[in-house]
Amino acid sequence: MGLRSLIKRTAFRNYYWVEKINSKSEQKTFLYQFREHYVSCELIRVGGGADGGYLLPNILNDVIYCFSPGVEYTADFEVELSEKYNIKSFMADASVLQPPVSSSDFEFIPKFLGAKTGDDYITLSDWIDKSGVGLNSNKILQMDIEGGEYDVLVYEDSETLASFSILVIEFHNLKKLFDRDFLKMVSGIFQKLFKNFSICHVHPNNHSRLVSLYGVDVPEVIEVTFVRNDQLHKCRSHQAVCLPHNLDSKNSVDSDDLIMPEIWWKSE
Repeated sequence: MGLRSLIKRTAFRNYYWVEKINSKSEQKTFLYQFREHYVSCELIRVGGGADGGYLLPNILNDVIYCFSPGVEYTADFEVELSEKYNIKSFMADASVLQPPVSSSDFEFIPKFLGAKTGDDYITLSDWIDKSGVGLNSNKILQMDIEGGEYDVLVYEDSETLASFSILVIEFHNLKKLFDRDFLKMVSGIFQKLFKNFSICHVHPNNHSRLVSLYGVDVPEVIEVTFVRNDQLHKCRSHQAVCLPHNLDSKNSVDSDDLIMPEIWWKSE
């Protein structure tokens, strides 16, 4: 047995998994594509300050529905969509019995979003079909499901994802971007999204921290807002991208803020 295999086996027996890290060039390619698909848009904040609020492109007057998996303890985002924009929210979470707020504009199912339908899980495409709203209606996907986003985004096809005008996705565990296989999966997901979407905002969650390799800083958790490319003419801005945005707010008021590293968004 070679030394490398011995180290892997010993680590595995001690509940560690050792894999090859990606190269600096692979890391730079992913970040280059992220920057290249970042566009400047007029943004608004929905859901208040701190956790649960997000920056969206200013096109909500054309949106009818929101799909919001991961309910937890707050529905400020969905409440503001209802009260200010008359947007109905479909909500899903098997860990709670009901949303934290009752509203005629909320339709709730006790399911986790995932890559299969059955027991406590439902796929995004089946959820849309079950809701009866159809693929052609203007809608938002706001997804914060604690790492489950990868199963969903790998499973769903481009057509289902492109049925949304706006995607707000919280990406977790990004310290694993230094792992070659994880980077390949995440790169594939973003390539699928880039077929129809551009990034219009990114915000690091300060509940987490920055990790570094090759001189590249990576936030462990980021919130990314995507706008479908055929909607860009409604919200495109001539101002240069600058982060943090003046509407950004810390997720945790008790923790130091995190600033999104420039290598993710600032053109070279």
